[in-house]
Amino acid sequence: MKKFFLSVFVVAVSVMTLSCGSDDDGGDDGDDGMNIQTLSVTIDGQLVAFNSIIVDTYTFTDDGGGTELDVTATIGGSTQRIITFYTFVGTTGANNVFDFTYQKDGINYSAWQTGTNFTSVTTVNNGSRLEVNFSGTFAGYDEQAQEEVFITMDSGSLVVDY
Repeated sequence: MKKFFLSVFVVAVSVMTLSCGSDDDGGDDGDDGMNIQTLSVTIDGQLVAFNSIIVDTYTFTDDGGGTELDVTATIGGSTQRIITFYTFVGTTGANNVFDFTYQKDGINYSAWQTGTNFTSVTTVNNGSRLEVNFSGTFAGYDEQAQEEVFITMDSGSLVVDY
């Protein structure tokens, strides 16, 4: 009889544990979809996901005011690969991202040199969320090889709540 009750108890605890597990149906978990931080981009054919994104804000009171967003994205906080750029709160549409740079293994790539291009489209920029799609060809200088090097970024997508 003790074995029977022990078996029933184990099954009951197992069922309760499963029913109190993670909420896979999208129910209220207290997060409400906020605090999203994703930046993914295909760099020279390789999909790269940046999972640590910092958005610093600077509010200007002179020259008409405005709030600048300085974005820095890394992979786990490492300095091996870094994407940086800035934009201003409230600006949406094409090419409202400035000074977009990519650093990999000590080489800085930018899209502001001959033979490069950069296109961005900002779809959301409301003071708490930023969504940007981007692509382009970037140039850098390899000090060891003493030559200009190029990379291509395709299908870049940033979504960040800050």
